[in-house]
Amino acid sequence: MNQRDDRPEVHKQRITVVDEPQALTAYLDDLLQEIAEVTPHSSVPEAPPAVAKPTPPTPARSLVTPIRPAPVAVPPPPPTPPVQDHPPAWARKPFQCLLFRLGGVTLAIPLVKLTGILAMPREITPMPGHSALFLGLTEHHGRKVKVVDISPHVLPPDRLAQRPPPGNLILIDEGRWGLACDRVEETLILSPELVRWRSPSGKRPWLSGTVIKHLCAILDADYLARSLEQGTWG
Repeated sequence: MNQRDDRPEVHKQRITVVDEPQALTAYLDDLLQEIAEVTPHSSVPEAPPAVAKPTPPTPARSLVTPIRPAPVAVPPPPPTPPVQDHPPAWARKPFQCLLFRLGGVTLAIPLVKLTGILAMPREITPMPGHSALFLGLTEHHGRKVKVVDISPHVLPPDRLAQRPPPGNLILIDEGRWGLACDRVEETLILSPELVRWRSPSGKRPWLSGTVIKHLCAILDADYLARSLEQGTWG
């Protein structure tokens, strides 16, 4: 006699796992998609047909002013390409960068733009009236350091929730600013030709370029310091 199997049926669910290096490569590649947005009606206008110049009448019978041809519209220049050929002045030859982690993403800052590295202070004095970008003030060698968290402006949204507590500060602009990061990793020597440099008209001015080989993005420390000082970023 056949017995009925009352065990619940187990359904297997297929789970798609995105490879971590592949996801980071896609993110870094997206950083350099700086091609100017063009609206559907902003394509290059067609030049209007030139009006043929009529044969002027003889001077004795000239009753009207000769018609001048309509001006021909000059098409605008093409958008600046997303990658420029010439690196910044500090990267005309192989240069050193410090690699650090922020929300699982590897970022780099040129050593020539780095002032120092600190462990994340246990106590930071809050700064009322500032944006959420500013975590507060700390002191280093008798000087006030403004601590900022740039992750909301640098990381993709899905990376923000994965952030561990900050472990280090990256000091830039003679120590005026401290960029909070997860941890510091290592220094790396890069050749300029390995970097995909950002276009000057790109939408992410905080980005100098990306290095797909090492899955890292190089920050523009000068822009960060200038925009933070002027209050135009974050």
